[in-house]
Amino acid sequence: MSPFGLNLCSRYAYPPNSLSLCGPDKKNDLMWYTNRLKPDRGTEDILIQFSTLYPYLRLIAKENNIRDPFNPEVVEAYWIGNRLLSAIPLSRFAEHLSENLRLKKKLTYKDLNRLYSKLPLGAVPHHAFHVMNVYKRTGNVDLPQTVETMDACIINWGTVKEKSAISIIVETKPIRLVGSQLKFSQPIRRTLIPQGDSDRVFNTIKVGDRISYHWGMVCTKLNQKEINNLTYYTNLSMKLANLISS
Repeated sequence: MSPFGLNLCSRYAYPPNSLSLCGPDKKNDLMWYTNRLKPDRGTEDILIQFSTLYPYLRLIAKENNIRDPFNPEVVEAYWIGNRLLSAIPLSRFAEHLSENLRLKKKLTYKDLNRLYSKLPLGAVPHHAFHVMNVYKRTGNVDLPQTVETMDACIINWGTVKEKSAISIIVETKPIRLVGSQLKFSQPIRRTLIPQGDSDRVFNTIKVGDRISYHWGMVCTKLNQKEINNLTYYTNLSMKLANLISS
């Protein structure tokens, strides 16, 4: 069990959990763990109960011969993207989608085949791929995905332009539907909030920093390599979402 990996994972998992969209009804506990430097076994117990997140972490870890699903590289691979994603065989990814996530029971035959058809075209088990290519939301809300929920649910990024004690304003590019294609729009300014009253990450942020966010909440600061990876895998996922839209 990696405390750093658990903390990183909880930073990205807390925002939807706080809205009762994913994971167990433990938002107060998870927020407490998220803002501690040393998460403990309780953090792991909560994150294991995320029905979409945890199976992805197990898949990435297993196919890379990593024992701990909360290894920092594994966590980063799913939320941000890194080299570990290239090690996942297509057959294992397909099995993961149909069996581990039970999409065979949740999606229509047509939608499942449409999803499978994207796998040999460059698909990897990244959060953005799931958000933009699984048209029915998973987790605690069993509803069709919309452009608005995709925009909120992807891990997006931006540059901090203003900061107050209770919020920051970032310049970022939201997802929009142009015709039948998903695209990033022109930059806008978006207000984000911290993960609770004592968000230690939020307190270190300054104007000019580049940060990631999820469901309107600040997640982490990003370095250039992380931005490059997040940009690449998000754009790849969007390309696949647009490639087969009929």
